[in-house]
Amino acid sequence: MPPFLSLTRPTIADARECVKYGQQRGFNYPRELAGRSDDDDASGGSSSSGAIIADVASLSHKYSRRRWVEDRTRAEIGSGERTYARACVALKTWEHFDLGWASVDANTGHAVGDGVCVRARVGGVWMRNPLEIVRLRGAEGGTKRRGVKKRFSFAHGTMEGHVLAGEERFAVELMDDGRVYYEAYAFSAPAHAVALIGYPLVRLLQKRFHWDSARVMRKIGASCATVEER
Repeated sequence: MPPFLSLTRPTIADARECVKYGQQRGFNYPRELAGRSDDDDASGGSSSSGAIIADVASLSHKYSRRRWVEDRTRAEIGSGERTYARACVALKTWEHFDLGWASVDANTGHAVGDGVCVRARVGGVWMRNPLEIVRLRGAEGGTKRRGVKKRFSFAHGTMEGHVLAGEERFAVELMDDGRVYYEAYAFSAPAHAVALIGYPLVRLLQKRFHWDSARVMRKIGASCATVEER
């Protein structure tokens, strides 16, 4: 299983090659876990992230000895229907990945089963990681979470060729009081020697991604507030 590394920025064609490789070989984590990163929505918002990771650990025990870790970031990004609608568009077009050092093709990953490739630059080296959309929930409500008026979320799972194994879910919520939140949640474990050797750096990059993506979403929310003030 190769880590997709290069010294130059990967092209769209390179990204497609990475996705093809992953989808031909399938998930690198137990298929039974697909979609579990969004279980706190199905449970009515009563499950803590710790409960999710405990369930994941229990379900995955018979498949692997991986030690799963989790990351969760929740940030208030603005208020009102306009901000919520704009935030939904941002997730659908992968603007939360438009960080300079990381990106996803905005024309990919719009339905369950679609493949996506995350391109990221780490220490002067470009990396490609293949994923597949495993969960998608509509923007017009349908959530059981308490205090939430509307919610849009999706999750993607790692494929063979990804240096990590696991899943990540992104969501935006319009609360009953009008506030809008962005949330990212992930459970993961090393899946390649590259990740094992550089695991402290990997963990730092995971946290950096959550911080940077929340910053981008706050900026989008602020732009909506500026438009409303005009």
